[in-house]
Amino acid sequence: METGRVINKRYLLQRLIQQGSASSVYQGVDQVLQRAVAIKVVPAEQIPVYRAAIRATAQFSHPNIIGLYDLIVEPDVLYVVQEYVEGDTFETLLQSHLTPYYVADLGMQICQALLYATTSPRKVCHGDLTPASILRDRSGQIRVNNFALSTDMYYFSNWSIVGGNNSIISDPEIPLGQMSDGRKDDDVRAVGLLMYQLLAGRSSDATVVEPPADGRLRFQRNVPAELCDVIARTAIRQHPQHITTADLLQAELKVILDQLEPPPPPVTIAPAPAYKIDEFSASSKHATSGALRDRNLSEATYNDTRARLAAMQQERDAGTTAADNISMKLAAARPAAYAAPELPARRINLPLLLLIGLVLFILFFVVGYFIAHSLLP
Repeated sequence: METGRVINKRYLLQRLIQQGSASSVYQGVDQVLQRAVAIKVVPAEQIPVYRAAIRATAQFSHPNIIGLYDLIVEPDVLYVVQEYVEGDTFETLLQSHLTPYYVADLGMQICQALLYATTSPRKVCHGDLTPASILRDRSGQIRVNNFALSTDMYYFSNWSIVGGNNSIISDPEIPLGQMSDGRKDDDVRAVGLLMYQLLAGRSSDATVVEPPADGRLRFQRNVPAELCDVIARTAIRQHPQHITTADLLQAELKVILDQLEPPPPPVTIAPAPAYKIDEFSASSKHATSGALRDRNLSEATYNDTRARLAAMQQERDAGTTAADNISMKLAAARPAAYAAPELPARRINLPLLLLIGLVLFILFFVVGYFIAHSLLP
């Protein structure tokens, strides 16, 4: 199959993502909806298996399961158009050296997908839960693919040495994906094997974990004993407390997750500038405390941080109070120091003004009379 080809006048093949024994997977573009898609190219001999799987899972809609978009049938090939998930393959997860907390969380998310698939009216078992079926998207969500497809017999035959009880697949006579107690046990055991591979002792650059030759599980030193026990009970069929269903495994992992809280993110408190003493108000202190709580800090870390914040606030409050007192005293002293002296009020003497006006009128009249007689003979 050549890249650059357009399928059904809509889906452009861009690049090969994965070449498997039963199909090839390409990254493509839906030219109608303008979105990235994953396109499985299925050869003619595998078409009946894929069509049956798609009929069983066409209505699936779950955040931990990769969605199906379209199906294009041609005489000698089948195109399965799926949601494109950008993220990490299981091989990348192995090299990431995940902590026990995140491995337990991964197992819980896979259990949620299995529980959804086996719930009425779906009642579908996975049957091929291998590393190739697991992806982690950029938000940290685990996405499960390849429900109800043919079982990878080579993979499960190799891992049957680990508590397989000489059984590779349960109920081989019933159709692929059809639910039974044995099939549900197979899927849950496959989850245990995946978790073990992520926590097994191995070299730092390993991209694949091989089954131990003696069938004994060997974990890294930092794995809690409780998690080792749960994985062993899941993977080893002959264990007296063997975990056979996804709901039981999910409950066990939930208890472990509650005990293995992830480490809190580092908190850095920058000192406030001296010229902005009033910025650290009571409301901002409460907002900072709320943000710290939202980050899931441990109680000791939170109390220590709150004590430091309270001490900083007391120092700033003290400085602000002293400055406010000085400002108030200066403001009170300014009117006394700079106010102009008050002048006594003056009353107007109306009779005196009238008398002065009359005298001035008589004076101007007399002067005018003498001037007129001296100029006119």
